[in-house]
Parts: sequence; structure tokens; C-alpha cells
Amino acid sequence: MNVIKESFDNLPIAVCFFDSHGLVRLVNRRMLEISSILLGTEFQTLFELRFALASPPNKEVYIVDKNSLVFCFPDGKFLRFEEKEVIGKNNERYTQVTAADVTNLAVHQKELREENNRLADANRRVKQLYDNMAEIVREGEILSMKMRVHDDIGHSILSARKALLTNENIDTIKDNAAVWEKSIELLYHSNNMPDDFDDIAYAKERAAAIGITVFENGDFPKSKCLRRLIALALRESVTNCARHADGTEIYLTLKNEAVFFTAKITNNGKTPEREITEGGGLSALRKRIEKSGGKMQIQSLPFFELSVSLPIKGEEDD
Repeated sequence: MNVIKESFDNLPIAVCFFDSHGLVRLVNRRMLEISSILLGTEFQTLFELRFALASPPNKEVYIVDKNSLVFCFPDGKFLRFEEKEVIGKNNERYTQVTAADVTNLAVHQKELREENNRLADANRRVKQLYDNMAEIVREGEILSMKMRVHDDIGHSILSARKALLTNENIDTIKDNAAVWEKSIELLYHSNNMPDDFDDIAYAKERAAAIGITVFENGDFPKSKCLRRLIALALRESVTNCARHADGTEIYLTLKNEAVFFTAKITNNGKTPEREITEGGGLSALRKRIEKSGGKMQIQSLPFFELSVSLPIKGEEDD
């Protein structure tokens, strides 16, 4: 009998039995320890235990889950109480009460709730991003227009300079001024661009207008997005070639490398005297390239080279 009692006391779970009148008949050591913490003494009846669980006298014991009867005790452990009816040999009815240690489960549930809260927050941010997608796209288009305005204004200044140096007539200079005005207007009428507008052809046309010829080696991509970015790089290179290098030719090397499309741009102008510092045009170009997931590199010595590497996300006509 003592062996049975010793084994009962050493169970990892707290357990006790009450008879049909609610009087305690058998209780193990772990349940007595819990009773002492919960009540400050040993409980004698099932009703006494139920009352203590409904309103713990020890204020350091608090209920975590009322439906599942999970309580947190002062030692940081979480215990789940459960009642169950047991029928004995002679159809005698007993009430079994157990208190299982569910600390690990409670910790995992807390972590799960925190993770769910983080996911809910992420979902809110994704929804906000989705709701603002039109605005984000619009800002991207405005950036593109700003870069085009920067390029066109630079072009008109270079054209005016060329006209003045070659003593061209006043009508030519007025035409260049009109280009400047048109460039400003472009920022406010970006939606009026024709559907068949081609950025590459436009960049070449503007280069020729200021006396710079573009030679390409390789094929341009089909994707409008990639063509637009390469055209931006080409136009910036043309402007800088005329303004800083006094060049007349641009050499564009194009290569499809399956995952990335690369474009390298050099010129026949003067070699830079020192490392090139990115100004507004190059900085804006880098921002646009990197926003698309690409990379941009500038080599100053022993010769100038602008290199862009753009991810190929299928040759969709975006």
C-alpha cells in the first residue's frame, strides 16, 4: 500500500479524488503543494477547490484562460485544471481533479499570438501598400518625367550653346528655347505621350540633334520597361558627353545574359581628369535603376564607362 501511495505522490501531474459528497479521499503530494499556494492551506472539499479556482485567494495566482481553466502560478508555471467523473467497482462515483503543467504549451501559444499579431500588422501594411499602389506608380512616373525634363533642358542648353558658338540665326535659338518650354510642359502632360512612343529612338534623335552619333553593338530588349531604363542611361550619357567630354560619338554595348540585361556606355570624348562625382542626373538615374532591382556602376579611369545591369523578368511588354 505504501508503494502505491509513494507512486501516486510521485506522479508528474497533480491529482486528487473526491467522493460523491465532495469530500477529498485521495490526493498526491503535487496537488497538496498547489493547494497550499492557491489557498494557503489544504483543501478538504471539492467545493472549496472550485471556489478557490473561481476566485483565487492568492492574488499572485491569476486565470489565463477561463474556458480551459488555465492558471498562472507565482513560480511562472501554467497549470490546467480538469474535472472528470470516475466510477469505482461498486458503481461508486468519484470526481477526479487534475492539474497538468502546460507551461511549454502556454509559451508556444503566446509566441503564436505574437507572431499572428506581427502577421496581422504585415497584412495591414501590405493592404496599405496595395491601396496606395496607384500613388506609388504615379510617383514613379513623375520621377521618370523629371529625369526626362532634366535631360531635355540639358539638351536645349547644349543646343543653344552650339548655336551661339556657330553664329546660327535667332530663329534657331528661339527653337531651342521652345524645346525648354516643351520640356517643362511635359512634366504636366505625361499622359499625352503617344502609345507608339519609343524611348530608344527618342534618345538617339536627341543625341543627333546636338551632334552626337550613337553606335550600338547588340540588340535592344523587347521589354518597354528595360528599353525605357536603357534610354534614360543613354540620354544621361549623351548629355554628359557633350557637356564635359566634348565628345561626338557614343558607343553602346548591349548583352542579354539570361537573368540580367547589361548595357555599357562609353564615348570618344576626353578622359575624366578625376573620379566622377554623381550629380543630380546620375543620382536620379541610379535611384531609378536600383528601384527596378538593377545595378549601376561608373568607371572614371582609364576611360569613362557607365554600366547598368537590369533584371529580366520575362520579356513582357510592360
